[in-house]
Amino acid sequence: MVQANQDHFINISSPGRINIVGEHLDYNGGHVLPGIIDLATTIQISTNGKNSYEVSSLAFNENLNRDIHHYDLSKTNWHNYVIGVVHGLNKLRPNKIKGFKADISSKIPVGAGLSSSAALTCGIARGLNELFQLNLSKNELMFVAQKAEHDFAGTPCGIMDQYTIIHGQKNHLLYLNCDELTHEEIKTDMSDFQWVLFNTNLKHELQNSAYQERVQETQKALKIIQSVHPQVKSLAQVSMEILVDLKNQFSTKIYNRVLYVVQEQKRVEEAVLEIGAGNWSELGKLLNDTHEGLKNLYEVSSKELDYLVELTQPIKEVYGARMMGGGFGGCTLNLVKKEAVENVVMQVLDAYNTKFKVPCRPIILQ
Repeated sequence: MVQANQDHFINISSPGRINIVGEHLDYNGGHVLPGIIDLATTIQISTNGKNSYEVSSLAFNENLNRDIHHYDLSKTNWHNYVIGVVHGLNKLRPNKIKGFKADISSKIPVGAGLSSSAALTCGIARGLNELFQLNLSKNELMFVAQKAEHDFAGTPCGIMDQYTIIHGQKNHLLYLNCDELTHEEIKTDMSDFQWVLFNTNLKHELQNSAYQERVQETQKALKIIQSVHPQVKSLAQVSMEILVDLKNQFSTKIYNRVLYVVQEQKRVEEAVLEIGAGNWSELGKLLNDTHEGLKNLYEVSSKELDYLVELTQPIKEVYGARMMGGGFGGCTLNLVKKEAVENVVMQVLDAYNTKFKVPCRPIILQ
């Protein structure tokens, strides 16, 4: 949401996102099934009459002060997301951005797998686009935000987060083709259910994790496949027949990575059908299967995430659970009957806190 007034003041609400199934498929050219959530980053942005910009964040003590054309990386990580966006917008609209002031606050927990960084970059991009009337399209803003993460924050992320935040609509999921960058809106009726997240309070920094390693592994696998099947443009296009035929050319580790992608792509297709038919129990099974794949084949889970998923399996009101996001920390995503949410939360928090001696934060999405 964008609000503006005549005093060159813009108020941006940039939402976080969840992804139902399709984890790690965006950078492999697959279909994913994300949606925006009610937690958002708020950015108040205005002109300041200078040749520099000043950005403050309630989440961090250190402010960012920069000349408009000074793009050197900062030692403070969150600064680089903003610097990257300013750089990208200046390339598209040279000399159009003037000095500005931005104040950032957010209800999206950092490191929870809810795309707090994409909410920031997309929000800054949208705000400056409105403030200085750059007239950039949604997709141009989306790519500026993604490139800021790639080139300035050092995270080789796919396009899913930025696309969802820019294009997402309330009470809808996006059946998003990450290769062609097209989507269908899937209306969701959650009247009997709620999405409940359990945050391990482990903050994963993707650029310092095995995320980059997974990107490199899948790129390596694609090159091997393309040497035999040049018509295959992305890993998500690989069939089980092709994978089995080329199995001897992969290490066990690389084979498992590709197997996960092939199976997960199928789960996304099935999830769209189950949601359309209102088959929530079947959707829950797909969530469980995704977690098993992320844990055993893609190897991006953690003992805390696994424990949270295992805790929910005997609870009949929890239809499915999985780790969500890049991995190695963050949240689990749980499909819970609405009338049981309070009891489920109490059970999970008590057990988790007893085992790990750290609080586990529940996030109940509306």
